[in-house]
Amino acid sequence: MRLGFNFTLGDTYDMVQRLLAEGHIDYCEFLIDNFFCVDPEELAKAFDCPIGLHIMYSKFLEANRPTLVDFAARLRDYIDVLNPMYVSDHILRFTHEGRAFFHLGEIDYSTEYESVRDRVVAWQEIVGHRIHFENYPSIMDGGREAPAFFERLMKETGAGVLFDASNAVCSHRNCGTPFEAWRNVIAEARHFHVAGYRHSLVEPFISLDTHAEALAPDTLAFLKDFRSVFDKPGATMTYERDDRIEFDDVVADLKLLRELFGQPEERRHDLALSA
Repeated sequence: MRLGFNFTLGDTYDMVQRLLAEGHIDYCEFLIDNFFCVDPEELAKAFDCPIGLHIMYSKFLEANRPTLVDFAARLRDYIDVLNPMYVSDHILRFTHEGRAFFHLGEIDYSTEYESVRDRVVAWQEIVGHRIHFENYPSIMDGGREAPAFFERLMKETGAGVLFDASNAVCSHRNCGTPFEAWRNVIAEARHFHVAGYRHSLVEPFISLDTHAEALAPDTLAFLKDFRSVFDKPGATMTYERDDRIEFDDVVADLKLLRELFGQPEERRHDLALSA
Protein backbone atom coordinates (compact mmCIF):
# COMPACT_ATOMS: atom_id res chain seq x y z
CA MET A 1 0.00 0.00 0.00
CA ARG A 2 1.40 3.37 -1.04
CA LEU A 3 0.62 6.31 1.24
CA GLY A 4 0.07 9.81 -0.16
CA PHE A 5 -1.01 13.30 0.82
CA ASN A 6 -3.52 15.53 -0.89
CA PHE A 7 -1.90 18.75 -2.13
CA THR A 8 -4.69 21.32 -2.27
CA LEU A 9 -3.05 24.61 -1.32
CA GLY A 10 0.13 26.16 -2.68
CA ASP A 11 1.28 27.26 0.76
CA THR A 12 1.62 23.62 1.85
CA TYR A 13 4.21 22.97 -0.89
CA ASP A 14 7.20 22.92 1.49
CA MET A 15 5.41 20.61 3.91
CA VAL A 16 4.48 18.15 1.16
CA GLN A 17 8.07 18.14 -0.10
CA ARG A 18 9.27 17.44 3.45
CA LEU A 19 6.79 14.57 3.82
CA LEU A 20 8.23 13.08 0.63
CA ALA A 21 11.87 13.69 1.57
CA GLU A 22 11.44 12.08 5.00
CA GLY A 23 9.61 9.06 3.57
CA HIS A 24 6.30 9.68 5.31
CA ILE A 25 4.51 9.50 1.94
CA ASP A 26 5.22 7.73 -1.35
CA TYR A 27 3.25 9.93 -3.77
CA CYS A 28 1.29 13.17 -3.98
CA GLU A 29 -2.33 13.74 -5.01
CA PHE A 30 -3.18 17.10 -6.59
CA LEU A 31 -6.61 18.68 -6.24
CA ILE A 32 -6.05 19.54 -9.85
CA ASP A 33 -8.71 22.27 -10.15
CA ASN A 34 -6.53 24.47 -7.93
CA PHE A 35 -3.47 24.05 -10.17
CA PHE A 36 -4.82 24.74 -13.66
CA CYS A 37 -2.97 28.05 -13.39
CA VAL A 38 0.38 26.23 -13.11
CA ASP A 39 2.10 24.88 -16.21
CA PRO A 40 1.99 21.05 -16.10
CA GLU A 41 5.70 20.83 -17.02
CA GLU A 42 6.46 23.01 -14.00
CA LEU A 43 4.44 20.71 -11.75
CA ALA A 44 6.21 17.65 -13.14
CA LYS A 45 9.62 19.20 -12.41
CA ALA A 46 8.56 20.18 -8.86
CA PHE A 47 7.38 16.69 -7.83
CA ASP A 48 9.79 13.80 -8.30
CA CYS A 49 7.24 11.19 -7.22
CA PRO A 50 4.15 9.35 -8.50
CA ILE A 51 1.10 11.56 -8.90
CA GLY A 52 -2.67 11.20 -8.51
CA LEU A 53 -5.16 13.73 -9.92
CA HIS A 54 -8.33 14.47 -7.95
CA ILE A 55 -11.10 16.57 -9.55
CA MET A 56 -13.48 18.61 -7.42
CA TYR A 57 -15.41 20.94 -9.71
CA SER A 58 -15.94 19.30 -13.08
CA LYS A 59 -19.67 19.27 -12.18
CA PHE A 60 -19.99 16.55 -14.80
CA LEU A 61 -23.54 15.65 -13.69
CA GLU A 62 -24.76 19.19 -14.38
CA ALA A 63 -22.46 20.92 -16.86
CA ASN A 64 -23.22 21.03 -20.60
CA ARG A 65 -21.01 19.21 -23.09
CA PRO A 66 -19.02 22.26 -24.36
CA THR A 67 -18.12 23.14 -20.76
CA LEU A 68 -17.00 19.57 -20.07
CA VAL A 69 -15.02 19.41 -23.32
CA ASP A 70 -13.18 22.58 -22.29
CA PHE A 71 -12.53 21.23 -18.77
CA ALA A 72 -11.31 17.92 -20.17
CA ALA A 73 -8.95 19.63 -22.65
CA ARG A 74 -7.28 21.48 -19.78
CA LEU A 75 -7.16 18.30 -17.70
CA ARG A 76 -5.62 16.32 -20.59
CA ASP A 77 -2.57 18.60 -20.57
CA TYR A 78 -1.85 17.49 -17.00
CA ILE A 79 -2.65 13.82 -17.64
CA ASP A 80 -0.29 13.73 -20.63
CA VAL A 81 2.60 15.33 -18.76
CA LEU A 82 2.16 13.86 -15.27
CA ASN A 83 1.00 10.35 -16.29
CA PRO A 84 -1.02 9.98 -13.05
CA MET A 85 -1.61 6.72 -11.23
CA TYR A 86 -5.31 7.60 -11.26
CA VAL A 87 -7.81 10.34 -12.08
CA SER A 88 -10.72 10.71 -9.67
CA ASP A 89 -13.90 12.76 -9.42
CA HIS A 90 -17.09 13.04 -7.34
CA ILE A 91 -20.69 11.95 -7.83
CA LEU A 92 -22.63 14.80 -6.25
CA ARG A 93 -24.80 17.82 -6.95
CA PHE A 94 -23.83 21.48 -6.80
CA THR A 95 -27.27 22.96 -7.50
CA HIS A 96 -30.97 22.22 -7.23
CA GLU A 97 -33.35 23.80 -9.72
CA GLY A 98 -30.77 26.41 -10.55
CA ARG A 99 -29.92 27.36 -6.98
CA ALA A 100 -26.46 26.60 -5.61
CA PHE A 101 -26.28 24.38 -2.54
CA PHE A 102 -24.60 25.85 0.53
CA HIS A 103 -23.19 22.35 1.08
CA LEU A 104 -22.59 19.86 -1.71
CA GLY A 105 -25.62 17.68 -2.35
CA GLU A 106 -25.84 13.89 -2.50
CA ILE A 107 -27.74 12.23 -5.33
CA ASP A 108 -30.79 9.99 -4.87
CA TYR A 109 -29.34 6.52 -5.41
CA SER A 110 -32.78 4.95 -5.86
CA THR A 111 -33.93 7.16 -8.76
CA GLU A 112 -30.85 8.55 -10.51
CA TYR A 113 -28.83 5.47 -11.45
CA GLU A 114 -29.49 5.50 -15.21
CA SER A 115 -28.86 9.23 -15.64
CA VAL A 116 -25.66 9.07 -13.57
CA ARG A 117 -24.46 5.98 -15.45
CA ASP A 118 -24.93 7.74 -18.79
CA ARG A 119 -23.11 10.83 -17.53
CA VAL A 120 -20.24 8.70 -16.20
CA VAL A 121 -19.86 6.96 -19.57
CA ALA A 122 -19.91 10.31 -21.42
CA TRP A 123 -17.48 11.98 -18.98
CA GLN A 124 -14.93 9.19 -19.27
CA GLU A 125 -15.24 9.35 -23.07
CA ILE A 126 -14.67 13.12 -23.11
CA VAL A 127 -11.66 12.90 -20.78
CA GLY A 128 -10.32 9.84 -22.58
CA HIS A 129 -9.29 8.25 -19.32
CA ARG A 130 -10.76 5.89 -16.75
CA ILE A 131 -12.10 7.85 -13.79
CA HIS A 132 -12.47 6.71 -10.19
CA PHE A 133 -15.52 8.18 -8.45
CA GLU A 134 -15.58 8.92 -4.73
CA ASN A 135 -18.34 7.78 -2.38
CA TYR A 136 -20.20 10.45 -0.41
CA PRO A 137 -20.33 10.91 3.42
CA SER A 138 -24.05 10.25 3.47
CA ILE A 139 -26.44 12.02 5.81
CA MET A 140 -29.88 10.79 4.72
CA ASP A 141 -31.20 7.22 4.87
CA GLY A 142 -30.69 6.91 1.10
CA GLY A 143 -27.00 6.51 1.76
CA ARG A 144 -27.65 2.88 2.65
CA GLU A 145 -28.17 2.26 -1.07
CA ALA A 146 -24.79 3.75 -2.04
CA PRO A 147 -22.70 0.53 -1.88
CA ALA A 148 -24.92 -1.35 -4.35
CA PHE A 149 -25.06 1.76 -6.56
CA PHE A 150 -21.27 2.02 -6.83
CA GLU A 151 -20.88 -1.73 -7.29
CA ARG A 152 -23.30 -1.67 -10.23
CA LEU A 153 -21.71 1.48 -11.66
CA MET A 154 -18.28 -0.15 -11.80
CA LYS A 155 -19.65 -3.20 -13.58
CA GLU A 156 -21.65 -1.29 -16.20
CA THR A 157 -19.32 1.62 -17.03
CA GLY A 158 -15.77 0.40 -16.46
CA ALA A 159 -15.30 3.28 -14.02
CA GLY A 160 -13.43 2.79 -10.77
CA VAL A 161 -14.29 3.86 -7.25
CA LEU A 162 -12.02 6.02 -5.18
CA PHE A 163 -13.22 4.65 -1.87
CA ASP A 164 -13.11 7.17 0.96
CA ALA A 165 -12.92 5.18 4.19
CA SER A 166 -13.78 8.08 6.48
CA ASN A 167 -16.77 8.99 4.29
CA ALA A 168 -17.99 5.43 4.83
CA VAL A 169 -17.54 5.92 8.58
CA CYS A 170 -19.60 9.14 8.44
CA SER A 171 -22.27 7.29 6.42
CA HIS A 172 -22.28 4.51 9.01
CA ARG A 173 -22.69 6.99 11.86
CA ASN A 174 -25.29 9.17 10.12
CA CYS A 175 -27.56 6.66 8.43
CA GLY A 176 -26.36 3.23 9.52
CA THR A 177 -24.79 2.05 6.26
CA PRO A 178 -23.10 -1.23 7.30
CA PHE A 179 -19.34 -1.43 6.69
CA GLU A 180 -19.84 -4.94 5.38
CA ALA A 181 -22.04 -3.58 2.57
CA TRP A 182 -18.91 -1.93 1.10
CA ARG A 183 -16.80 -5.12 1.01
CA ASN A 184 -17.19 -5.81 -2.73
CA VAL A 185 -16.56 -2.16 -3.60
CA ILE A 186 -13.41 -2.06 -1.48
CA ALA A 187 -12.25 -5.34 -2.99
CA GLU A 188 -12.52 -3.89 -6.52
CA ALA A 189 -11.07 -0.46 -5.65
CA ARG A 190 -7.37 0.32 -5.90
CA HIS A 191 -7.37 3.91 -4.67
CA PHE A 192 -8.50 5.16 -1.26
CA HIS A 193 -8.90 8.29 0.82
CA VAL A 194 -8.92 8.70 4.57
CA ALA A 195 -9.26 11.75 6.83
CA GLY A 196 -10.62 13.03 10.11
CA TYR A 197 -14.21 14.03 10.76
CA ARG A 198 -16.08 15.93 13.48
CA HIS A 199 -19.59 16.24 14.82
CA SER A 200 -21.81 19.10 13.74
CA LEU A 201 -22.30 21.94 16.19
CA VAL A 202 -26.06 22.21 15.79
CA GLU A 203 -28.94 19.77 15.60
CA PRO A 204 -29.54 17.43 13.95
CA PHE A 205 -26.10 16.23 15.07
CA ILE A 206 -24.28 14.49 12.26
CA SER A 207 -20.71 13.48 11.43
CA LEU A 208 -19.06 15.79 8.93
CA ASP A 209 -16.13 14.93 6.68
CA THR A 210 -13.93 17.92 7.57
CA HIS A 211 -10.33 16.90 6.74
CA ALA A 212 -9.31 18.93 9.80
CA GLU A 213 -8.98 16.43 12.64
CA ALA A 214 -6.86 13.43 13.53
CA LEU A 215 -8.01 10.01 12.36
CA ALA A 216 -10.81 8.80 14.61
CA PRO A 217 -10.63 5.47 16.47
CA ASP A 218 -13.57 4.04 14.51
CA THR A 219 -11.94 4.98 11.21
CA LEU A 220 -8.75 3.20 12.22
CA ALA A 221 -10.77 0.20 13.46
CA PHE A 222 -12.56 0.03 10.10
CA LEU A 223 -9.25 0.06 8.23
CA LYS A 224 -7.86 -2.64 10.54
CA ASP A 225 -10.91 -4.88 10.27
CA PHE A 226 -10.84 -4.68 6.45
CA ARG A 227 -7.07 -4.37 6.07
CA SER A 228 -6.71 -7.44 3.88
CA VAL A 229 -9.43 -6.12 1.52
CA PHE A 230 -7.87 -2.66 1.26
CA ASP A 231 -4.26 -3.76 0.85
CA LYS A 232 -3.39 -5.15 -2.58
CA PRO A 233 -0.82 -4.63 -5.36
CA GLY A 234 -1.01 -1.12 -6.78
CA ALA A 235 -3.19 0.22 -3.95
CA THR A 236 -2.89 3.83 -2.78
CA MET A 237 -4.19 5.53 0.37
CA THR A 238 -4.29 9.33 0.33
CA TYR A 239 -4.42 11.12 3.68
CA GLU A 240 -6.51 14.28 3.31
CA ARG A 241 -5.91 17.35 5.48
CA ASP A 242 -7.30 20.65 4.25
CA ASP A 243 -7.50 22.62 7.49
CA ARG A 244 -5.58 22.80 10.79
CA ILE A 245 -2.61 21.44 8.86
CA GLU A 246 0.21 20.86 11.36
CA PHE A 247 3.22 18.86 10.22
CA ASP A 248 3.60 16.79 13.40
CA ASP A 249 -0.11 15.97 13.50
CA VAL A 250 -0.06 14.85 9.87
CA VAL A 251 3.02 12.70 10.47
CA ALA A 252 1.43 11.11 13.54
CA ASP A 253 -1.55 9.96 11.47
CA LEU A 254 0.66 8.81 8.59
CA LYS A 255 2.68 6.69 11.02
CA LEU A 256 -0.53 5.01 12.21
CA LEU A 257 -1.38 4.20 8.60
CA ARG A 258 2.15 2.94 7.91
CA GLU A 259 1.99 0.70 10.98
CA LEU A 260 -1.33 -0.65 9.75
CA PHE A 261 -0.41 -1.25 6.13
CA GLY A 262 3.34 -1.73 6.40
CA GLN A 263 5.83 -0.72 3.76
CA PRO A 264 4.70 -0.22 0.16
CA GLU A 265 5.21 -3.20 -2.07
CA GLU A 266 8.11 -1.59 -3.94
CA ARG A 267 10.01 -1.18 -0.71
CA ARG A 268 9.23 -4.70 0.40
CA HIS A 269 10.55 -5.84 -2.97
CA ASP A 270 13.71 -3.78 -2.53
CA LEU A 271 14.23 -5.26 0.92
CA ALA A 272 13.83 -8.76 -0.49
CA LEU A 273 16.43 -8.07 -3.17
CA SER A 274 18.93 -6.70 -0.66
CA ALA A 275 18.41 -9.44 1.93
